Amino acid sequence: MKKRLLAFLLALSIAVSMLAAPVSAAGNNTAVQFAITLGAMDADQSGALNAAVTRGAFAKMLTSYSTFRESVSSQGAVGTLYTDLPGTSAWAPYVRIAVQQGWMNGYTDGSFRPDNAVTLEEACTAVLKLMGYKMTDLSGAFPNAQLNKASEIGLRSGLDRRQGEAMNYEDCAILLYNALTANNASGSAYGTTLGFTVSDGQVDGSTVLLSSLQGPFVASESTVLPFVPASVYRNDKVSDSAELNKYDVYYYSESLKTLWVYTRRAAGRITEVSPSASAPTSITVAGTSYTLGSTAIASQVSSLNGGGVGQIVTLLLGMNNVAAGIVTGEEADEVFYGVVQSASRNLIDEDNSADVLQTVKVMCTDGIARTVNVDKSLNFPTGWLVEVKVNADGESVEKISERSVNGAVNENATALGDMALADDVQILDTSTGGVAGTVRPSRLSGVKLDASDVRYYTTNPQGQIDKLILNDVTGDLWYYGVLDDVKNVATNYSTLLSAIKAEPGDGTIDTDAVVSQVKSILVPTTTEILWGVISGDILSTAWQRLTSNTGALLSLGFQQIAQITGTPLSQIFNFIGSGATYIGYVSGQQVSLSTPIKYPVLAGGIAVCQETTGSVRNMVQLMPMKIDKVGAASVLSSNGERFEMADDAQVYLWYKGQYYYTKLTSVNSDDYYLTGWTTSAAPPARRCASSSQSRRTDAGLLQPSRAAGPSGAPTASPAAVSLLPRGVGDAAAL
Repeated sequence: MKKRLLAFLLALSIAVSMLAAPVSAAGNNTAVQFAITLGAMDADQSGALNAAVTRGAFAKMLTSYSTFRESVSSQGAVGTLYTDLPGTSAWAPYVRIAVQQGWMNGYTDGSFRPDNAVTLEEACTAVLKLMGYKMTDLSGAFPNAQLNKASEIGLRSGLDRRQGEAMNYEDCAILLYNALTANNASGSAYGTTLGFTVSDGQVDGSTVLLSSLQGPFVASESTVLPFVPASVYRNDKVSDSAELNKYDVYYYSESLKTLWVYTRRAAGRITEVSPSASAPTSITVAGTSYTLGSTAIASQVSSLNGGGVGQIVTLLLGMNNVAAGIVTGEEADEVFYGVVQSASRNLIDEDNSADVLQTVKVMCTDGIARTVNVDKSLNFPTGWLVEVKVNADGESVEKISERSVNGAVNENATALGDMALADDVQILDTSTGGVAGTVRPSRLSGVKLDASDVRYYTTNPQGQIDKLILNDVTGDLWYYGVLDDVKNVATNYSTLLSAIKAEPGDGTIDTDAVVSQVKSILVPTTTEILWGVISGDILSTAWQRLTSNTGALLSLGFQQIAQITGTPLSQIFNFIGSGATYIGYVSGQQVSLSTPIKYPVLAGGIAVCQETTGSVRNMVQLMPMKIDKVGAASVLSSNGERFEMADDAQVYLWYKGQYYYTKLTSVNSDDYYLTGWTTSAAPPARRCASSSQSRRTDAGLLQPSRAAGPSGAPTASPAAVSLLPRGVGDAAAL
């Protein structure tokens, strides 16, 4: 019999509020712009990003992202390559390069099948070869080996495709953009081999992308473009409208037939200029610093022209949030909507006169946290919905009443119920504690929103929703980890013992046994919990009942104990109502969370929601499930249900009372018990998952199978795998 270890598997989902969304996220135009500029796509194709990419077209895309992109025209007549690909075909020179370099292959019948759609596994395999990877660099067989490797190095980040599914143009653009940022077989960023600068997961392709770029320009009421654009990007998102309104910032490329439009604004009082008041290159408005895009713009806020600190302005922001224009006076009116994150009062001394200044920080729907000075006598509790008004007279913050709407977000994320979403819609997910993060529309695809899920919305003149504030819908305001230990869960033994002994009774109660029972209920070991899931002693239904709230969690023993001792249940809770310290792991790093109250969590996967201060606002237990198989992109539960697996799944081994952080490629599912932890018990995640009818594992537990129970110590060397997705409930059903 094989020696099989007890292993824990967990994949972690980190809050959007803590981590920025990747550039390659679906719906972002960066990857598409790269593809167009490098010649991998025609500008006209940006209007049909959902069209399937054929094998012939993909050969062109591969070539465009290689050192051979400049040599295609020198190929000349290539002759008949395959029975179904004559030399006259538009794909012929690209296929020839792709085959000669070993990125793609034909079929044994002598065909290439250039019109067949390229699948996820085919595309990943070809890109890995493009990056210099060989089969000896992979673990396993096709296609799992290729898909796992692609996930490991980040090629599948932002992709929502499964094995066997056809890739569209946006998918391929994202995959190839990810390749630029990923390490090649030699260990360096692949993009650097093509002359790009790659830093912090970003590709600086400005010399290529912007070679034909004109702008920035500030639109007037009568602006007319010199051409009809084939592609339009509004605030870095694909748009169907090329309409320009007054004060829109725009750029264009005639050769690419592309228009970039920005409607972003920064408005408020200038509080700082740098490096000098007379010649500023940047200014701080509402707590955020902005670069001034030209000397002409700088002169508008220069002290030489009467501008500078104290001036009320509206900045017209272009690419990279650089100020492309400034509006002052009566036309500087702006209104922003968001949630209060903090409010503070501080003593100031002006002209030898002491006073108190109150400052409110508001996270707005455009993703900018604005800091505004307000009336010191007013209160602005964290989590309040407010509007920030800016006009020639100054700034103000006012509470707004909730305004709700309900309905399902359609598959393309262009409508909520009967109401269309604007191309430049701003979506903010919030908590009543002030935690907030922006959400891309595609993140809500297929999600049904109840009235309680929407805190506020506004519409543009066309009646489209242009700003949407949600009530903890996505689960992104939570972060996920694995719980290892809970300190101070039970009160001190002697304290509890004395309290029970002090209660009136008939003297027949074994109080020592009672206290021990309480402690055993409150402090089960991690091994006991993990093995209980595997053995079936802990069923998912029972787990959900136990961890749904504190009362239910403790009811196993406390109700019985209360009856035995005559102690009211409430009194028991008084003794166990003090705080606790939770020890766990997030992204392989040990974390310690101290809370003033106890939460209904035991061991395994947990979800944590924090305040803006970093303190814990809520903590819930994730749902366990037994897993039978682990694939390249999904897992199969013991009851035959398939769960999607995150591209960046994090892996832990539980061995002899300790977690070990490892990687997915180290896991052999045949040798381990596999336990997944899902977000179905976490309210925000559940809403997204159920509304899209999808299931994703937030955490996975892998434990090697063995005959012994938790006391049977494994003897083989440790190795394990864990699974948990970043975006909870955001994928289609498998």
